[in-house]
Amino acid sequence: MKKSLKYSIYVFVLISILISISWSLYPETASKIYARLVIKMGLKKKEVEEIGCYEDTCYLKHLNDNVLTYLEESYLNGTQTFLKSTNDIRKLYRKGKLVYIENSDYYFVDTMYYSYSFLVPEAKQLLDTIGERFHRKLENTGLECTRFTLTSMLRTTSSIKRLRRWNRNSIKNSAHLHGTTFDVSYRSFISSKDLSPAEILYLGDVLGKVIYDLRREQKCYATYETWQTCYHVVCR
Repeated sequence: MKKSLKYSIYVFVLISILISISWSLYPETASKIYARLVIKMGLKKKEVEEIGCYEDTCYLKHLNDNVLTYLEESYLNGTQTFLKSTNDIRKLYRKGKLVYIENSDYYFVDTMYYSYSFLVPEAKQLLDTIGERFHRKLENTGLECTRFTLTSMLRTTSSIKRLRRWNRNSIKNSAHLHGTTFDVSYRSFISSKDLSPAEILYLGDVLGKVIYDLRREQKCYATYETWQTCYHVVCR
């Protein structure tokens, strides 16, 4: 066996061990690294896609709706106007076109610096459905009554400008402007006990399954956000 071939095998084994260790902590990243590594070692991309590794929880692959897919529908289902400030939010709230979202038995509203905890009534109904199904899936698991965390909801054109100064990945024509959209963290949960890393991963997976099922039922669009560590959900 040539020396270079031995070296390649040793490197492959070492990287595989490191990936297997990191898989439990960062599954979405590890799966992508693994796929690239296999391609590098000689497998065709098509063969890699047929590998069922981490298939059940790879929501990076399953929840990948593009903003161009839902932006127009989001506008038509939402406020149908661009809100410039909190005064515009108050006007629609008084008319019943927006509802205020506060902490509930299902979810916790995080501190929001670039958005406001308001949604159109249909989006609120979708949010509650996610909460109800999430809780049902946690029955008899020892994690009953765990709440997920909402990290972003309605934005105004002013808050979008402020956000874009800090996050250049954010887009100007965001579905968050319509009141149809909210972000749900898959890393932050509220529980009566301290959660282990494995339990947090499990909760994020359960939450992803709930959103994935609702997407299949055509109740929502959804995107798995890696940098923001959240599920970006748009009501249909």
